[in-house]
Amino acid sequence: MADAAEGAAQGNPGNSASIPILPLVMAVVVAVVVAVGGSGGALYYLVQSGKLPLGGAPQKVQVIEKVAAKTHEIVLEPMLVNLPDEGGRAYLRISMTLSVEDPPPLGKDEKPKEEEKPPEKGKVVIEHNAEIRDAALGVIGSETSEGLLAVDGKEKLKTKLKAAISERIPGLKIADLFFTEFLVQR
Repeated sequence: MADAAEGAAQGNPGNSASIPILPLVMAVVVAVVVAVGGSGGALYYLVQSGKLPLGGAPQKVQVIEKVAAKTHEIVLEPMLVNLPDEGGRAYLRISMTLSVEDPPPLGKDEKPKEEEKPPEKGKVVIEHNAEIRDAALGVIGSETSEGLLAVDGKEKLKTKLKAAISERIPGLKIADLFFTEFLVQR
């Protein structure tokens, strides 16, 4: 028996069964590569799908809610404004409504100022009516009918009116301005 073991060790084929080394090593290497690749693929899938979070502690997501400011409407009476076109015959009839942000609520210890008290029942008070109308007349009076009837004429007028009214009355925060009537006559 010793002769058969020596013959197998020297590479001589003998009576004992010999296992070829090269195919065995290749099979082990392929099995390791497939196992590592499969494990890596499964790990990648779990991390990307969010089923396996990484990073120890869970992250807190901060949700910021934007609370819309409370507003009230200021409805202005219709205005008739002469436009500086050639011939002096063009005019604009316009009605506007302003959406104005309400002042922040008072604290527990604060008392409302005399001018901030609500109007008596049955009285309608339009705050800053004269100042708003004067600022609007100043802006509209410098516009031509061609400029107002252009594609973006109304939007440009809104922007100018908001800026002029905010400049005239700094405490008034205009959220939006709406035209409820807009008639150009030439």
